Amino acid sequence: MKTYPKLLTTALLAAACCFFLGVNVSRADDDEQGGDIEGTEDLHIEMQMTPTGAAPPGSSIELQLQADNEDGTTQVELELDENGLPAGTFTVSVTLKSNGSTVQLGTFTIANGQTEAEIKFSNENENENENDGDEIELLFPANVNPFDIATVSVSNSSGMVLFTADLTNVSTTTTTLTANITGKPGPTDPSATGSAVLNANASHSRPNGSLQITGQGLPPNTPLKITINGKASNRKKASTSSMGTVNIMITPRGKTRTIAGGVNLLQIKKVTLTNNSGNVLLNFSF
Repeated sequence: MKTYPKLLTTALLAAACCFFLGVNVSRADDDEQGGDIEGTEDLHIEMQMTPTGAAPPGSSIELQLQADNEDGTTQVELELDENGLPAGTFTVSVTLKSNGSTVQLGTFTIANGQTEAEIKFSNENENENENDGDEIELLFPANVNPFDIATVSVSNSSGMVLFTADLTNVSTTTTTLTANITGKPGPTDPSATGSAVLNANASHSRPNGSLQITGQGLPPNTPLKITINGKASNRKKASTSSMGTVNIMITPRGKTRTIAGGVNLLQIKKVTLTNNSGNVLLNFSF
């Protein structure tokens, strides 16, 4: 009689472990840029924030975002150069591409008589809050993935939004995204290796650049299918060589300058090489 409760407890614990393991795996491969990658990824964005009707006349904010990810360790600096804000406390918030949620980064205060200020959110700050004249340094929250930021807003103490910025709108930004990602082999060919090198840029225009994929140790003379974010790439034909290697260059095409259906170079999250049977040969997470 005492055996059954122990077996039940063991089963429940095992199920719980499997559940949490599944949650952790899904978070590590959570359909967003940045995060737990194998390789390096660098993002730089510059733009003027757009004033709303509530913004003080003559005021402006210039935004710069620099994020560097090396094997899952991210360094980030979000800088806001404001000019013309009145004395008061202001809140900086972001929305995320992955789930649309809004996250508050923090608040900063403009003193009486202060005409301009440089506000920096960084995860390298030694002090959580530091105000040195016109330079205000704040800690960038650890729970925010800078590669996942869609919009940034600045509000006053009454909650009125004064400035907004859409980081995904390439017509209003100067953006560069570079990456060198190590591929993960599929289960049918665990000895396969490869890399994906991304160079993308946009300056108030549609993204340009290229994605180059190389692979070794793959099945020889095998036709390949390439998907990007789950959609077929514009590179329709590719195959491995007689030595089991592959070298593929993908560049934007058409008026929309995309590399797959609705996907441009700045939006890459995952690239997968499969054979005609649907077996994954190499997988790259950005």
